[in-house]
Amino acid sequence: MNPAGIPSPRIHGLRATPMPDGRRVVVELELPLSSHPPELELILYNEQGEEVHSMAVMGVMELRPTYVLHLRRPDPGARYRVEARLLGKDVLLDRQQVEVVIPEPVTVQDDITLRHILTEARTIAVVGLSADPERPSHQVASYLQRQGYRIIPVNPTIQEVLGEPSYPDLLSVPEPVDIVDVFRPARYVPEIVEQAIAKGAKVIWMQLGVIHFEAAQRAREAGLLVVMDRCMKIEHQRLMRSK
Repeated sequence: MNPAGIPSPRIHGLRATPMPDGRRVVVELELPLSSHPPELELILYNEQGEEVHSMAVMGVMELRPTYVLHLRRPDPGARYRVEARLLGKDVLLDRQQVEVVIPEPVTVQDDITLRHILTEARTIAVVGLSADPERPSHQVASYLQRQGYRIIPVNPTIQEVLGEPSYPDLLSVPEPVDIVDVFRPARYVPEIVEQAIAKGAKVIWMQLGVIHFEAAQRAREAGLLVVMDRCMKIEHQRLMRSK
């Protein structure tokens, strides 16, 4: 209790939840409202007690704030410790800890596998490929086409793009597909995944901002490799050193 007789802020309901990508831990905690917002420090330690990520939040006001801690080199199956510290004018008001186990990721995270995908694949079905040259889907597909990949447009609203006929869905594509590159909102991903499984595709690649963990798990269980929230053009330029 502080000199004014008002109880000092305390941390309640600290929770740490690993994300299925195996690289992020979502931290939730409950805090009481205060006329003098405290500062919050979140620290993630590995099994050896080494600090692997930290975050400082100034002036915490929310009743139930949520934060994300990132793992650059995750160790699946290992136990990590999240420590939350509440500070007021550099004085430690409260400290709580919770353990979390990092899962095996459902999506591809390592450069070796990404490079293998980009090296072995030759045919890419681009779902949501736009005919507008200013759209990211068109720019990525055009780049990949210039790198020698066979691009198959999948878009029911257009007839042709990049010199290739467009198909209304994956199941209408008359030839085998190595990668299904998804440029559609996340709510459409489960259906696309089911079609990719039926089509016999080898890889589901969800572009930047396209995230659906349940669909990723479904694809992985069916034997597909899953890349999520990454741009194929960026990864190709980074890993294959193409211009």
